[in-house]
Amino acid sequence: MTSNASSSAKKDRRQPTQRRSKERVDSILDAAKALISEKGSAQLKVHEIASRAGVTAASIYQYFPSKDSITHALAEQTFERMQGQLLTNLPEVSTLDDAFAVLRELVESYYQIYLADPALYDVWVAISADKRVHDMDLQDSRHTAELVVGCLKPFYPLERAIELSRVGFLLAHLSGSAVRMAVSVEPDEGRVLIDSFKGMINPAFVESMLSSEES
Repeated sequence: MTSNASSSAKKDRRQPTQRRSKERVDSILDAAKALISEKGSAQLKVHEIASRAGVTAASIYQYFPSKDSITHALAEQTFERMQGQLLTNLPEVSTLDDAFAVLRELVESYYQIYLADPALYDVWVAISADKRVHDMDLQDSRHTAELVVGCLKPFYPLERAIELSRVGFLLAHLSGSAVRMAVSVEPDEGRVLIDSFKGMINPAFVESMLSSEES
């Protein structure tokens, strides 16, 4: 992830270089994620993270100068994981229908990531009010929008590129919101919500959005 918010978050802390150090940082973040899932970020305590991770509080401060830097690192880790998995699920497309099928599969992949790791949603709820996390979320949507536009632009006139980019940004951000809404309700209802949202991702819907920008 190359966002300014993410880069700033990384600059705020020491980066591990050796495998053992990276493993220690991963264990700290895993412990913090589990504790946030259990009790929320407001109740997060460094000594509890240390106990859960099997490290000392002093070793945590070697990599994370504050509790906020831990939550920022968790957000950054989550967004990078999402982007990595979305990129691996992006095939070549040859028709407009194929392109929209791929976009619907991106939404499904995003949804499945959250279903596979329910703590991700708990972490999001706990830290989403943080301004830096909000900035990371917007930048993540811009990266996802690049995937959306990359799928669609071969099938639209070049002169609509700017409008298509804006529509892609909106679709990407709405996708994240739809997925988090779906995982916040009962599974059956969540499945219906995701399928309904995926049904909106079609040529007619995007064309209506493009046309509204032109009017």
